[in-house]
Amino acid sequence: PGARQFRASRPRSGMGKRDSKAAKAKRAERRGKGALKTEEKTAKGEQKQKRRDANRQDDEDLEKVLKEFAAMQADEAKVGEQAVPPPSPRANGSLTLHPSGNELLLFGGEHFDGKKNTFYNELYRYSIKRNDWRLVTSKRAPPPRSSHQAAAVPTGGGSLFVFGGEFSSANQSQFYHYRDLWCLDLATYVWEQVQAKNGPSARSGHRMVHCRDRLLVFGGFFDNLRDVKYYNDAHVFDLSLYQWHKLVTAPGDPVPQPRSGCSLAADPAAGAVFLYGGYYKKKVAMQQFDSHKDKAAVEELSETGVEFRDTWRLDLFGDSASGVRPGSWTQQKKSGAPPSSRSGCSMVLNRGRLVVFGGVHDEDTADGDGLVSEFYADAHSYTIETGRWRALAVESKPGKPAALAAADSGGGEGGVASRAAEGGDATSLLALGGGRRRNRNRNDSDDEDVAGAAALAAGTAAGAAEPPLAESEEGGAASAPAPCPRMNHRVALKGNTMYVYGGLYEPEESSEITLNDMWSVDLSKLDGWTCLHAGNAPEDALVRELSDDGSSSDDSSEGEGEEEESGSSDSEDETAGPPS
Repeated sequence: PGARQFRASRPRSGMGKRDSKAAKAKRAERRGKGALKTEEKTAKGEQKQKRRDANRQDDEDLEKVLKEFAAMQADEAKVGEQAVPPPSPRANGSLTLHPSGNELLLFGGEHFDGKKNTFYNELYRYSIKRNDWRLVTSKRAPPPRSSHQAAAVPTGGGSLFVFGGEFSSANQSQFYHYRDLWCLDLATYVWEQVQAKNGPSARSGHRMVHCRDRLLVFGGFFDNLRDVKYYNDAHVFDLSLYQWHKLVTAPGDPVPQPRSGCSLAADPAAGAVFLYGGYYKKKVAMQQFDSHKDKAAVEELSETGVEFRDTWRLDLFGDSASGVRPGSWTQQKKSGAPPSSRSGCSMVLNRGRLVVFGGVHDEDTADGDGLVSEFYADAHSYTIETGRWRALAVESKPGKPAALAAADSGGGEGGVASRAAEGGDATSLLALGGGRRRNRNRNDSDDEDVAGAAALAAGTAAGAAEPPLAESEEGGAASAPAPCPRMNHRVALKGNTMYVYGGLYEPEESSEITLNDMWSVDLSKLDGWTCLHAGNAPEDALVRELSDDGSSSDDSSEGEGEEEESGSSDSEDETAGPPS
């Protein structure tokens, strides 16, 4: 049986030849498939190289544009200024109180018209007394940018320091982040770039404040279109030595999580800086069930936004008597009625309390391609001594301000004629998804530039009593001029008066408006908003109905209950699809 089995298992010669032909055919087929794979791989490599070359070309183009701009600025003959209408709509600039307290300084910003992005390096002076604007031209001005930070310093006749920010190609295919520091002499209005080593890395969406003889830079992000990095580092610029150094915390000490678009306010008397909120994106694993594939093959990473609601104190100089080390962070307790989850809000420090205004809360649409946004125009205060939040109600003012009446009648700076001249209502309507950072990324630049130390010290006396909160009269709703809901606006504080400029607003789900209106409110009286310039704000949003308790009807109902919190368990809120 063994011999028969052996003979039966041997192939006949004819079968061998047929197997040889089949093997050749299979080898040829494999060679064909291999050649096809090689061609596909080569094509992918060529496409990747083309993209690299295009990106390199874009980078070179951006650098070329910036170099040409620098050369043009160097040829500027002299400093000059002229009376001009209010600035055109723009977002993510900086608004800073002049150390003299008589005017506000607006620098930079950007405007997206639905097709291209335009960046500015214009410097405007706003006279608080005259309610007018002047455009300043100066030699060696910084290149155009947005999402930077500015802080005013009163010493030596006054200076305005500007750090960081971003610039992009017109179609936003390439971004450039700055890490430069500039100083504007407010006596001569001449710019000079500060050459100092060991400064913060390139970034935008960071925050900077002036406290005593220091500038503090915290947080921000860097985006190279491949990935985004968020920061929680703190850097100090010594104004007497003109040197940077990084704050280093002791191992195990608490620090805020990385974030951008947070709010900072300095208390020079206490040598402290207060931080509220902010935003960052984290990647989460999305598991799709497939019984024929292993876990690694079906797991994908998706970016989810986080809106922080925590408050921190940084003791910049420390306190040896109480054992507080310089540069140490402390998370503040939270009670009362805090603001609802949001980003893009603003904050100032006034008479022992932090005042937060506006912002937006975003959630992804069902298909994940868009955002459903809720904009806010409410105000909240946080009393530092007690750690308690409460909503602020602004009373209605009888009658309409002159600027608002002029806007309604079509005359004056805020009228229809001036709107048409400035681009008006036809300006900056953006469809959702029309811009990379418009429907997916709102971290940049969310907040205010805090006023100079002199103004801050005047409104931040230690232990000052909290001003009374206004309440509207009972019975019936009142109408009052007030800012429309917004995000990424700019605020500045002079004494007890807070000024609000511009921002972004969506009056409808299909459009977004870049604003250029300007408002003021007395935080000690809360007796109504004053419209200084109606700008291109939607006319139906200039007057909002007020509810019986004095709060705006579009205010969120969240946070009305009591809340006690001292840890970090509720310091952040994950949103289904916030801006990326």
